[in-house]
Amino acid sequence: MKNLLRSSLAAATLSLALTASSYAADTEAGAIDIGQLMPSAKGQFVEINLSSAMLKFAARIAARQEPETAELIRGLKSIRVNVVGMDDSNRAATVEKIESVRRKLEAEGWTKMVTVREKEGGDNVDIHVKQRGEEAIDGLVVTVIDRKGEAVFVNIVGNINADQIAKIADKFDIEPLKKLHMKIEAKHHEEKGV
Repeated sequence: MKNLLRSSLAAATLSLALTASSYAADTEAGAIDIGQLMPSAKGQFVEINLSSAMLKFAARIAARQEPETAELIRGLKSIRVNVVGMDDSNRAATVEKIESVRRKLEAEGWTKMVTVREKEGGDNVDIHVKQRGEEAIDGLVVTVIDRKGEAVFVNIVGNINADQIAKIADKFDIEPLKKLHMKIEAKHHEEKGV
């Protein structure tokens, strides 16, 4: 009985270690952990975390009516969206958190694809990608500090090709990604001389 208990405990420990290491490998590919964002005293606070299992479930639901969307969702591992209203109670900490994420992305070799800095009180947007070769992206991070007094953080992890960015933007209504797709298209036309 003691040996059976020890064997079971050893198997459970090994299983947990393998699960933890595979989770760590998944998070390295295109996921960024920003920790917790502090809600303001009165402002908006939205947090959406869609895991791989949830996305696969959504893909199965969408498969019959929207097979193209289902295929797109099937290639994703996770989506995280945070929208935080800012006021005097959380503005400094939230802006520092967003700036810290941007520094971390650059230090880890992510490519900054889009930077928008509008004049005083305007939007402040960065879009970074973790590229895999010329055709695919493992992760995409959008950080926004906007004039409405909100901070936005979006992290999409999975196998994403350039054509899918617009589809993701439309499906999940992510405005900065819509702008990114327009910039990619403009650059593509410029390179082809169109």
